[in-house]
Amino acid sequence: MGVCMIIGAGERIPADRIRIPQDGDLVIAADGGLTWIAEELSFVKPDVILGDFDSLPEQHNRIEEFLLSRKDVDGKTTEVLRYPVEKDDTDTGIAVAEGFTRGYCEFVIYGGTGGRMDHTIANLSLLLHIAKKGGHGFLISPSMCSTVFAGTATIRGVKGKTFSVFATGEGAEGVTIRGGKYELTDGALTEDFALGVSNSFTAEETTVSAKKGTLLLVGEFLPDDISFSE
Repeated sequence: MGVCMIIGAGERIPADRIRIPQDGDLVIAADGGLTWIAEELSFVKPDVILGDFDSLPEQHNRIEEFLLSRKDVDGKTTEVLRYPVEKDDTDTGIAVAEGFTRGYCEFVIYGGTGGRMDHTIANLSLLLHIAKKGGHGFLISPSMCSTVFAGTATIRGVKGKTFSVFATGEGAEGVTIRGGKYELTDGALTEDFALGVSNSFTAEETTVSAKKGTLLLVGEFLPDDISFSE
């Protein structure tokens, strides 16, 4: 199965940092992310448009009709799922739930940073939620990528670039970093002390692992640069 790509209403990023949809991918436009797609991302066609549409500018009310008129070669049209403004989840959170329902376990979120800080924090929390459900999630910003994982992450091909590692949940134990400027062996990370901030990749292959707990990895890489193992 492919990747669930979610386009949100947050800050826009360069098109070359956005995955070109592949066969098997699910593309979801979350609320105002639809405007970004219509204005700049001609190579992205959403399979699903969802949200309460409270951030969709008035001048783009007809974008939905435009996208619904674009048919794939198989004749499928874009689905529209509407939700009330007053609800217990964000549009991005609903998009992730929709992806899980359809069998996806890898999520790449664009337009989920910048603007309101509370929404960025909510999306970082969403990465932990994805990890706890056995999936992998990536939050892409203009220069950084964030992901939460348990076990081991191996990052390749980004020597010389920066990264940071933070504890999530109740902290992490047995943390080991190899291939970084600042290495660590069987250490502990807590939520109230940023020991793992501002590191850099010094090898063609860098590994970050924890024996217990989950880690938030933020750095200058993209989802294709990283793999996970138990």
